Amino acid sequence: MREAFLEVWKNPYVRVGTYLALFYLVYLFLVRAAEVVGIFVAAYTLAYLANPILVGLERRRVPRWAGVLFVYLAGFLFLALASVLVYQVVAQLSVFVADLPRLVEGVLAWLQRLARSLDQSLGLGEELEAFLRQASGDLGALLGQFTQTFLSWLEALLAGGRGLVVGMAQVVGGLFQFVLVLLLAAYLMLDFPRIGETFRALVPRPYRTFANELAEKLDRAVGGYVRGQLVVAALAGLTLGVGYALLGIPMAASLGFIGAVFNLIPYLGGLVSLLLAVLLAATKGWLFVLGAILVFVVENQLEANLYSPWVLSKTTELHPVSVILAILTGATLFGLWGALLAVPSAAFLKLLVTDYYPRSRFYREG
Repeated sequence: MREAFLEVWKNPYVRVGTYLALFYLVYLFLVRAAEVVGIFVAAYTLAYLANPILVGLERRRVPRWAGVLFVYLAGFLFLALASVLVYQVVAQLSVFVADLPRLVEGVLAWLQRLARSLDQSLGLGEELEAFLRQASGDLGALLGQFTQTFLSWLEALLAGGRGLVVGMAQVVGGLFQFVLVLLLAAYLMLDFPRIGETFRALVPRPYRTFANELAEKLDRAVGGYVRGQLVVAALAGLTLGVGYALLGIPMAASLGFIGAVFNLIPYLGGLVSLLLAVLLAATKGWLFVLGAILVFVVENQLEANLYSPWVLSKTTELHPVSVILAILTGATLFGLWGALLAVPSAAFLKLLVTDYYPRSRFYREG
């Protein structure tokens, strides 16, 4: 029987059909157990990101269970502080929305005076004044719509429990699932080294060396990027907060925090935080708007030439065009999570292409 089976297994069509059937069964299992798989992936991601902190605490002779408690305590304190800062931004934006008509009227009056001056000096006529009036009205409508949309998003995030903890629970899928994620993450953090060894032991021996090499490179390219990007985002938020505070822009600390959060999405996230800073700076005058733009430009240069090279080093080595295309593709296919995971995924694909594709038989022989 065994010889007959081996003879049949030599047929490539039998092997391909068997593998396709197995993949289909795995796909059906993942679809049916998508919620459970999602909870485990979220818990494992938290444990993976927290593991370097736990390792560093262990080097200072802090027990791992105490390190887990420290991570959770710091996380909840961070969320509590974030809730306060975000509520301050919501309140200030509400004031901005109420004051927007007066600001637009001021801009319109200035544009009308400019049009009259140009008419007297250049004879451009009333058409220019009408055009500027229409342009200022469109600008006011655009600012109002953007601000209202951003306010609605923040209020939806914070609705119900009046805090980001409940907002995160809603993102995960409910309070029960959120508690499960935290519980599983705690167990994974406690036994993370042993769990990693268990996964490596499941790999067949002929492929174990390759799997260990790939896992090491994956941790350096993807894990290093994710952890490094958190540090870069914190430095960027600190720079924005200090810069806005020195200029006297309202809610400088909150703007710095939101800038750090949006900085997790490279390039595109910075533009969102800039728009928010410009809106709040506009409540004090247009010179403050120019100052907010200047602070953003300075922070962007520091991030590109100091923070990222220092923290990330050569972790990803992705071209900016590749980063932007990856983010747009991820956001289009999977929304916010796709945008957040786009760059690490692109870094992993680049690793496969540069390190393993040239060694493949297809590359050598076609």
